[in-house]
Amino acid sequence: METKEPLVQESLSHGQKEKLTFAEYMKSLGPGTIVAAGIIGPGTVTTASVAGATYGYQTVWILVLACIIAYFYQEPALRITVYKNMTIMEGVRRHISPWGAAFLFLTILVGVIAFQAGNFIGAGLAMNFFVPGVSISVWACILAVLALVISWVGVYRIMENIMTAAVVSMALAFVITAFSSGPDLGQLVTEGFSLTIPGGDIWLVAALVATTLPPNIVLALSVFTKKRNSGKTRLDGGHEKKLKLARFDLGINSAILALITVGIVIAAGTVIFPTGQVIASAADMAVQLTPLLGRYAGILFALGLFAAGFTSGLYQISLQPSFLNDAFGWEDDARAVRSKLIMILAALSPVVIIFLFGSAPIQLVITAQALNGVALPIVAVFVLVLLNKKAFLGDKVNSRKQNISFGAITCIVVILGLQVLLRLFGVI
Repeated sequence: METKEPLVQESLSHGQKEKLTFAEYMKSLGPGTIVAAGIIGPGTVTTASVAGATYGYQTVWILVLACIIAYFYQEPALRITVYKNMTIMEGVRRHISPWGAAFLFLTILVGVIAFQAGNFIGAGLAMNFFVPGVSISVWACILAVLALVISWVGVYRIMENIMTAAVVSMALAFVITAFSSGPDLGQLVTEGFSLTIPGGDIWLVAALVATTLPPNIVLALSVFTKKRNSGKTRLDGGHEKKLKLARFDLGINSAILALITVGIVIAAGTVIFPTGQVIASAADMAVQLTPLLGRYAGILFALGLFAAGFTSGLYQISLQPSFLNDAFGWEDDARAVRSKLIMILAALSPVVIIFLFGSAPIQLVITAQALNGVALPIVAVFVLVLLNKKAFLGDKVNSRKQNISFGAITCIVVILGLQVLLRLFGVI
């Protein structure tokens, strides 16, 4: 059931504007932090590491651009969620197609099952760096169970605090590693923002943008924004104030996302690129930093990798009950049996995969990538349709300028989706 704010709160948006305090801005941080922590997984760390090790600083501008695109891709979710107190998945089910919502849920679930193994193996690799006596597979399973326990509690504030701590630790770990590597700042500026495509590889640009645009981030941001605006975590004020604070939260965390990914590129570009060594994974990066910068650098990078893998796994587990309930029109009750079962599936199916295959089998990963390639543009189109439904958003529908900007973003994600599919089928 949709809820409405008291009219006295809304009246402020039609006259004097509410002045926001520093404390209110700080209190608003949360949903964007969780999504940023979810985006930065072992795959993102690996992609940024490989880019820096292969091309030096030349990809810095691409990652900054990717994070800007990610902000504008997610921002409309805030408008829909704040004004209608409804998640994107609910909006798709109610105002576009129940079948469309079901398809999105099942597509995302397959991706979660496939990529969760990678999240926990990445975190397990980091823990194995500190405690080599315990195998990577055992660490991955321990961490998957721990993430399930945290998700099982189902308290939004606990999740928010864990993710905030993880994002701060990743930022510190990767940024300190980057600047302790001693980059040439002049070269960083001239090469990093040269706006050239390294080696003419347009698909590298697509890969770097794609790593900041998983298909479910818009859906996830709307879920966590709705949770934040309910219960004890509810922000005071009318819709306009809440939207402004939500945009601040998203903007700050998009900047932190850029800071972390660029930090990884700088470290790899400074230390690994001049040596010509090949980086195939984030674990390789941690190992190769150790003899070149000292063990502390390897420790910092491993800590960042652990935070990236564990929080991405935790993020995916915690999201599935809301996605399930919103897609099929059920009450979003984290204590319901269906919610617990979907959390168990998202947490323990990777454990089974790890024990059976040692990692996610290639066919499962390919299937998940193909579905992600389809889901990303479909989500963007669904959001664009919702933003233009006057019967749904009233006078808050997209303006012409907003349609042009989000239409451009939609074109970008359609190209990314096609790129994934064409690569999988060997066309490019």
